Amino acid sequence: MLKAIEHLEIREQEIMKMRYGIEQQELTQKDIAEKLGISQSYISRLEKRIISKLKQQFQDR
Repeated sequence: MLKAIEHLEIREQEIMKMRYGIEQQELTQKDIAEKLGISQSYISRLEKRIISKLKQQFQDR
């Protein structure tokens, strides 16, 4: 997983690390939204987009 997220943009990496507790405590979408100063619904959309990117990376291998 860590190798996969290295290919994401920095902000996307940070969101995934916060969301899934990679190298830090796992946070909810609401917690991440508050920390980044954006809405929870936007975090949800970003997370879906990031997961789609990761799936595509694995399919391309």
